[in-house]
Amino acid sequence: MRYEDQWRGFRIDVNRVGAAMVVAATGEVDIHTAPRLQKAVDDAVAQRSGRLIVDLSRVEFFDSSGLNVLLHATRIADEVRVVAAHAARRPLEVTGLSEVIPIFDTIEDALGGPDGSDHR
Repeated sequence: MRYEDQWRGFRIDVNRVGAAMVVAATGEVDIHTAPRLQKAVDDAVAQRSGRLIVDLSRVEFFDSSGLNVLLHATRIADEVRVVAAHAARRPLEVTGLSEVIPIFDTIEDALGGPDGSDHR
């Protein structure tokens, strides 16, 4: 599945990778694009895969609207993991959300073991 907003340069790709659903965002996650991200998360969770990975590694801006989407994901998914570079990682760490949702450097790490032993 793909959700796009070419004008804003925002894109979301949703794919099943093994037993996980991966929601990968590109561009800026803000008050205008967060509803699209939430729709993608909802659609991915509806696939009943168990593990949801939200890949924010190509996100250039991430505000509280995006944090709310991730909080929502923790309420509806069995397990949530996030892949994040600096733009998304910093707000997750500052707000303490990184203590609730495991954050990984790469999608490969996030797809790793069930205990999160590769968590960074």
